[in-house]
Amino acid sequence: MLITPLEALELFDYLKKNQLLNQDLKLKLEANIRTYRLEPKFENSRRSYLRKTYTCPFFNHQELGCPLPRDIKPYGCLAFDSHHEELKAGQHCFSEVEILKEREKNHPEEKLRNEEIRKELNLSWEKAPIPNAILEWWDKSSGADQ
Repeated sequence: MLITPLEALELFDYLKKNQLLNQDLKLKLEANIRTYRLEPKFENSRRSYLRKTYTCPFFNHQELGCPLPRDIKPYGCLAFDSHHEELKAGQHCFSEVEILKEREKNHPEEKLRNEEIRKELNLSWEKAPIPNAILEWWDKSSGADQ
């Protein structure tokens, strides 16, 4: 799952407001990056990121599934479903990409806001895996008001 800078900011703010930014979460995010080899992107000629399959560090938290409230989940997470009714443990899940593309097309203001955030914070990515994006926000905010 790749998220935009705006989605990462909203998720980071939620984690911060709910006092969920702690060393355990940081270690979990770092382990997730190592486990699924989500190290910073490498460039190719067609796009500036490579999509990799990974299990979100928030999924299968203390309870089954994702502990994040629906109104804070990135849009890709909301469109991420199993496409086989009988499978419940995350197998054969993928995002409804066409729905996500339509949503993006209908909200051009978000694209502009994402560009503003990218320039403001000197981010090199348009979309990044959740753990990478959250850790980058964490790094950029440390010292600010943490």
